[in-house]
Amino acid sequence: KLLASRELLLWWRNKYQLKARIAQDIIMGIIVGTVFWQIGNKDNINAQALIGIIFQSLLFITLGAQVTILDQITSRGIFYKQQDANFFPTWSFVLGSSIAYIPTAIIDAVAYGTIVFWFAGLASDDGASVANYFAYLLILLVSSLSFGLTFSVFAAAFRDKSSAIGGLS
Repeated sequence: KLLASRELLLWWRNKYQLKARIAQDIIMGIIVGTVFWQIGNKDNINAQALIGIIFQSLLFITLGAQVTILDQITSRGIFYKQQDANFFPTWSFVLGSSIAYIPTAIIDAVAYGTIVFWFAGLASDDGASVANYFAYLLILLVSSLSFGLTFSVFAAAFRDKSSAIGGLS
């Protein structure tokens, strides 16, 4: 609990990164939404365009989660120092970091996903648009969390920043 609250406090205090992330989500949502403008509202829905929207959304979420690797490698020295002093076990640090990533994933899913969903016209006329909307946001949220945790494993596996970035490319 202590580590999760500390990680959340560090996340909340970094206002510049938080504002930049929200601005990035909104700008990319507008760009992707205008590229796929009202694709879903036509009588003959193009399946390739819908797959393109989902692919582009997952790609954006994946690249957004990849940015967290540098922060995790930077904070790894502090973790090793506290672990050597037996402050806490490793699993509690991992759990705290994972819990602290949830607000970022929610912001990504809601800010980006809302704009893309409504710009692209993914809402259907049969009354299921609210369920479709929340299903789309859930897909983005789960993808963001899973990619964030996967990249955390990469950050732990590599020795330094340059090898971690090189290993992902």
